[in-house]
Amino acid sequence: MTRGQIKRARAPEDKTERRAVIVRAAEALLRRDPSASFAVGEIARRAGLAKGTVYLYFGSREEMLLAVHDAQMEELFNALERALARPKVGADAVARAVLDFLRHRPEFFRLSTSCHGALEDSVSPPVARCHRELVAARLTEIGRRIEVLHPGMRPGEGATLLKNSYALMLGLWQLAASPLRVSGAAPGEQEPEALRINFESQLGVALKDLWNAAVRRGQGRLA
Repeated sequence: MTRGQIKRARAPEDKTERRAVIVRAAEALLRRDPSASFAVGEIARRAGLAKGTVYLYFGSREEMLLAVHDAQMEELFNALERALARPKVGADAVARAVLDFLRHRPEFFRLSTSCHGALEDSVSPPVARCHRELVAARLTEIGRRIEVLHPGMRPGEGATLLKNSYALMLGLWQLAASPLRVSGAAPGEQEPEALRINFESQLGVALKDLWNAAVRRGQGRLA
């Protein structure tokens, strides 16, 4: 079926697939243009749909990008679940899962940052509420899994560890993406060694430190 031959979705499963096609089109454009400067019309053309059809599924361009972000968050949660299901799971496995996800989703943090801002004024309240509820449910679910693996943890500490990990990831990415430059620096002049950030290696070490510290606290309560 060619793009011009795509029929109007009627059954619930057709509508679900149509929505997924739009999300995949937006994600493909986002990989090409991480700044997300593309318009809804470009997403529609990529999906093989009329621009008006796209608005039947999403109230705004920002809601489309939030749907991409939700799909990527689900990928990250699934990667963490797989890491936690391995025998003798430890901080190394968690760090590897996160880094592998980020290698395949280099646009993740830029999208995350823009979506957090859009939740306030560019996304309808029902959509924003659904996003928050989905993330909260997954944090609670995986957090409890962490607490089962480490019995010394108190209820809620697993979810807190996940939130702290996300904050660490985002904060380090922002520092690495926005290096401190001296005004009027000569072309090619390098930053001082203390200000340089190797994002991948430093994030791996920082995540291991964070998770190992949380586990040690739990073990200390059992001692």
